Amino acid sequence: MKITPSLLDSLCELSRLELDTEEREALLKDLQRIVDFVEKINELPLEGIEPMRFVGRPAGYLREDEPQEPDHSPLLFQNAPKADGLYIRVPKFGVKE
Repeated sequence: MKITPSLLDSLCELSRLELDTEEREALLKDLQRIVDFVEKINELPLEGIEPMRFVGRPAGYLREDEPQEPDHSPLLFQNAPKADGLYIRVPKFGVKE
C-alpha cells in the first residue's frame, strides 16, 4: 500500500491536524515505513499459530504468595522523622485536637 499525499490529506482532515510542509513530508515518510513494516510482517507464514495474550510475562505473573519476615534494618528508619525501632511514627491527621 502506498501512502499518497491525498491519503495524508484525508487523514489530517479526519484527525484535525494542520501540518506545515516539513511536518507533512516527515509524517508521509513515517507512515510509509509503518505500512511497509506491517506488509513485511504479513509475509510471514503464521497459519496455525495462536495469537499471544501478552508480549512477555506480565508483572507479578504467578508469583508464589508466601509470608515473609519484615525488614527491621536500621537503614529502613534512618530517614524517618520518628521511629521506635519497629514502626515509623507519623503525626495524626484528620483529627482535630
